Amino acid sequence: MTSFHGRALAAALVLILAGAAAPAAARPPAEAAVPVRVAHAPGTDAPGTDGPRGAGATDRVVVKFKDGAQPAPRTRERVYAEAAEQVVPRGAAAAGEPGEAAPRLDEVSETVDSAKVVAADGLLDAQELEILTAALEEDPAVEYAEPDHLASIAATPDDPYYATSQWNLQPTAAGLDLPSAWDRATGAGQTIAVVDTGITSHPDLDANVLPGHDFVSLHAGGVQPGHSRDGDGWDPDPQDEGDYAGLDECWSGSAARSSSWHGTHTAGTAAARGDNATGVAGVAYDAKLLPVRALGACGDGYVSDIAVAIAWAAGDDVDAVPANPHPATVVNLSLGFRSSTCPAVLQDGIDRALARGTSVVVAAGNNDRDAGTESPANCRGVITVASTTVHGTRAAYSNWGKVTLAAPGGDPARQILSTANTGSARPGSGSYSYKYGTSMASPTVAGVVALVRETDPSLSPAQVKDVLVATARPLPGHCSGGCGAGLVNPRAAVARATLQEGYTVQGAIGQLHARIGSSTGAPRSHERCGLAQDGCYQEFERGAIYWSADSGARWVHGGVRSAWNRAGGVNGFLGYPRTGERSNGAGGVHQLFQQGTVVWSAGTGAAAVRGAIGARWAALGGETGLLGYPLGGERGGLVGGGAHQDFERGRILWSPATGAQPVHGAIGRAYAGLRGVQGRLGYPVTPEYRSGDSVVQRFQGGSIGYRHGGITVAYR
Repeated sequence: MTSFHGRALAAALVLILAGAAAPAAARPPAEAAVPVRVAHAPGTDAPGTDGPRGAGATDRVVVKFKDGAQPAPRTRERVYAEAAEQVVPRGAAAAGEPGEAAPRLDEVSETVDSAKVVAADGLLDAQELEILTAALEEDPAVEYAEPDHLASIAATPDDPYYATSQWNLQPTAAGLDLPSAWDRATGAGQTIAVVDTGITSHPDLDANVLPGHDFVSLHAGGVQPGHSRDGDGWDPDPQDEGDYAGLDECWSGSAARSSSWHGTHTAGTAAARGDNATGVAGVAYDAKLLPVRALGACGDGYVSDIAVAIAWAAGDDVDAVPANPHPATVVNLSLGFRSSTCPAVLQDGIDRALARGTSVVVAAGNNDRDAGTESPANCRGVITVASTTVHGTRAAYSNWGKVTLAAPGGDPARQILSTANTGSARPGSGSYSYKYGTSMASPTVAGVVALVRETDPSLSPAQVKDVLVATARPLPGHCSGGCGAGLVNPRAAVARATLQEGYTVQGAIGQLHARIGSSTGAPRSHERCGLAQDGCYQEFERGAIYWSADSGARWVHGGVRSAWNRAGGVNGFLGYPRTGERSNGAGGVHQLFQQGTVVWSAGTGAAAVRGAIGARWAALGGETGLLGYPLGGERGGLVGGGAHQDFERGRILWSPATGAQPVHGAIGRAYAGLRGVQGRLGYPVTPEYRSGDSVVQRFQGGSIGYRHGGITVAYR
């Protein structure tokens, strides 16, 4: 069995936290304060605070040598030195002025699968890191090399809140109706690992807390982001030492901040004791909590530490660390940092957990962007969770898109109540506080995973994920960008896992299912009503059937359903489906809705067309005509209140003054080169037409002609 060795440092993952205990409003990325030599990876997007060497700067890289090809230490030193010589000289950039010497690289520790953590003698910016890692990977013995980023708590503004109860667990439209699931499961026999800032003693937690471990390795030097504050590196004490900071300690110009007690809050959300006449109830209130500290001062910690923490929590061997006698059922990661791909070292730690049967639940992130741009949200095999509000809509801060499903995370007005601590810096006594963010949504789903696994301990992580996806329900409100399968549904998830509750089909939905059941598969929920226009729906193995009095019962699934959900589903601009999915004779399919059409092909995916732009596109032959398939949805925000939509062979532009007109081909390219609607020509007022031996298109400010391969532009 491959074991972890040494003490690992790695890319600090930002606590996906938003709320009252983090007073730094819209916290910017951390900037290294001289002489601290660490940097903040871009986990938040506040302007002008990307650190002294820009967004993505760090002083560490992870280097993994191929199995059986790892050279001796002196040879590795030569590999590092030769790669460092390729780095673009830093310092003065003006011609003729010398830069600094190449960075010095030294091994400082190991992480997952014996990969080496290599530290530079100063910060490297994104360009320098790209050059360095590419040079390292040129060595035939190197499997991969990647930056070891550092990120930080992503706090949102500290707005007033007034919530007075755990609305998120109640049987309301936007709540999870946990009592109906607790009838069958409360998490007994399960262990939830919380990889976070550690934990503090609390009367509503202590009875559920198991012995954990501290994997924060940075302890030398003065206080800096990720510092352990406990005087040593890895140790068996996972107490939260506080992520407070003084002026300038987290980044240059940073304000002083109090401790967030983030790990204590997320632990309580997942598994605070229930039915004990004290405080709050966690989602899986009879589950055990395994505190695993991986984030230190400023809420920072390196990814290599976190990767080891994940694997250890799942029961994997770590050299020089006692075996974990209580392997976790599920690991919660309310952390993240910006990265277009999941770092290999982090994926390795996650893969080890999954291989041991441990689910990994992660926060989608608080930056209102595609979760696919953040890790670990984009890591393979994880359950990525977006955040919803008391109204059942996607929270404005929550990431979207590449997510598995959503759960209540609150917003400034209605937050999530959980366990906390009275200390402003070091731990005080147990208390309760309200916070909001995907940090709260993620442990909610981790708790539901514990309920499902109590019901059927034989389920694999992939099967648990399938259960959550198959039983999720549509959000009561809208989710621009997409919230995966929908809102987590504890009762339905537990019911499916027990296989004790058969689902019946009836009425118009049942009649359609009787005709096309081979396409839909078996039912996976009861029929649910109360949708817009008094509609109903029922989930099946491969999609859902929706019904309204206007549209009847219609089957939606696959890419078409995904695009429809991104547009808001029954609450969006498309409304209910009016037909089933139909082949278009061109290798794709389309489905008609009340207010538009969703079109799909293997090459372009699915997108909606509607309104004046959709009518013009249809008049031009639709997907088999002049412009081909849509490449995305309609986008507004152009000058004069206009909109446009891109297609395979051109685009359609619309404004109130000109209507919808296509631009394509040579004229379309010339028009784009003249700045399109932003240029002197403005919007098109006609399609192309033939005039003599020329093709002409008229615009608000003139015309473009095409003749014998040449372009002529005439302005008014």
